Amino acid sequence: MTTALTDLEARLAAPGGAALRDALVARAAGMEAALRARMAAGLPRRDFPAWHDIAEAAAAAQAILAAWPANDAPSADPAGPEQPF
Repeated sequence: MTTALTDLEARLAAPGGAALRDALVARAAGMEAALRARMAAGLPRRDFPAWHDIAEAAAAAQAILAAWPANDAPSADPAGPEQPF
């Protein structure tokens, strides 16, 4: 019995998967940095929990993606990985 892969798992396992993983980690890092900068600049108290949770989710995404095994073979597309989401 095989486990069905999600689209992301399949793309990470395909040639160019490591480049895609790295691009997604960078995107999540940028998102987290922007969120934390906005939080540091000041938010209404009622908005802070939601922004904090989203920043924490971006940090968790980075950790999960960084630990995920990906295919280091070069992509068949010389332009690099497809636009990550």
